[in-house]
Amino acid sequence: MPVIYSSSSGTSNDGQLINIGQSSWANARDATSSSHISTTGTNSSAFTQVHKFSGRGGGNSYGVYRSFIVFDTSGITSTVASATFSIYGVSQNDGSIIAVKSTAFGGDGGTALAKADFDAISGWSSGSSLAGSATTYGSNIFKPPSDTWSTSGYNDFTATSDLLTDMQNDNVVIICFMNYINDYLNSELTVNAFLDTGGYYANYTGTSRDPKIDYTLAATGYGDTVNGVAPANISKVNDVATANIDKVIGVD
Repeated sequence: MPVIYSSSSGTSNDGQLINIGQSSWANARDATSSSHISTTGTNSSAFTQVHKFSGRGGGNSYGVYRSFIVFDTSGITSTVASATFSIYGVSQNDGSIIAVKSTAFGGDGGTALAKADFDAISGWSSGSSLAGSATTYGSNIFKPPSDTWSTSGYNDFTATSDLLTDMQNDNVVIICFMNYINDYLNSELTVNAFLDTGGYYANYTGTSRDPKIDYTLAATGYGDTVNGVAPANISKVNDVATANIDKVIGVD
């Protein structure tokens, strides 16, 4: 299957947006801009994270980490039949993770990741759960204890129909990885904790641990009726697969 690796150069370098040191969950989760940005790291134990701890002098301190990955899909012009996108894991400390469509990087990969992209999530709704509003790109969610996140290999997300369509129609697809149980569902931490999931970025040397998409294109070939039989019901003509047929007896 063809493979696309995420960007590690140019304006659309993948990276991490971090909003920490906030006095409330709402300030941490619903901010329109992050407090910190990183686009040079090779990996992070907080690829996604939410945390809460007691602040010095009283009160609490909250934080949210999200990662944004961009893939160049401009070379895909036909129907994508299936795809799997993968993150090479580093660690997991009771963190959950979901993949959603993002409008970061200017929405088209033409600008660098910015702090203002913190809420650049399709269907974003401040103060509300994203369930039913965000466009999910992975049909599966990694959440402990039922799901195991590999810390020494790739973790695979199965592409949704929305991702398959965008891979075919858009020059880039942009994915935001975020904590599922607390960030995505907007459920405030009730105890002090650091809930993180670790992963690699494209800055890692080579591509052996880069974020990637493996995909398969739909078969194409002869698409007309043969001897009154519809193309959908024909797998071969004279023992030749329809995907390999352009003409039958010289006729298009």
